Order: sequence, then C-alpha cells, then structure tokens
Amino acid sequence: MKKSKATEAQRVATDIAAIKAALHKRGYRLRKQPKQPVWKVIIAPDHFYTLTYQPAPISAWVLHPQNNDTRRQAIEAIIQHAIKKQPVNLIRTAS
Repeated sequence: MKKSKATEAQRVATDIAAIKAALHKRGYRLRKQPKQPVWKVIIAPDHFYTLTYQPAPISAWVLHPQNNDTRRQAIEAIIQHAIKKQPVNLIRTAS
C-alpha cells in the first residue's frame, strides 16, 4: 500500500521532533540544512555527523559518515531509541 506524501511528511516531522529532543537532552545540537531533509548533529565545534532522511522507497534515516566510531554508535542508538518510543500508530512497519 502506497503512503501519501502528506503521511510521509507527518511521519518525518514527528521522527525529527523525537530525535531532536532525545539528542538535545544528551547535550548534542542539531542544525537543519536549508531546503533539504538534512540535519547536522554537532558534537564539537569541529566535529559533526550528517543525519539524512531517505524518502520512499527507502524511508529511513541515515547517519554519515558511516564509520565505527563510538560517538557515532552512541548517536545512532539515541536516534533508534527515540524513533521506537513514538506512539504505535505513527510508526511504519517494514513489509
């Protein structure tokens, strides 16, 4: 079943609100990139990760650069946990 763009946009908005709150709570800052579904997760003034939303058919959040850094793994875990804590009716399940 194909989701409408409005439904997808609402899901992305609720996802990013939960992600921003969870990261801010742990001391990270987020900065939105203009006219793109991209956010910088700022760890230090000279170090950041890029959080991107990949639209359908992928419909997933991606954190770049993809390395095995422990800071990246911690941020990824925070993001995953924030998305899973949302109300069940807003989370899409993989089919």
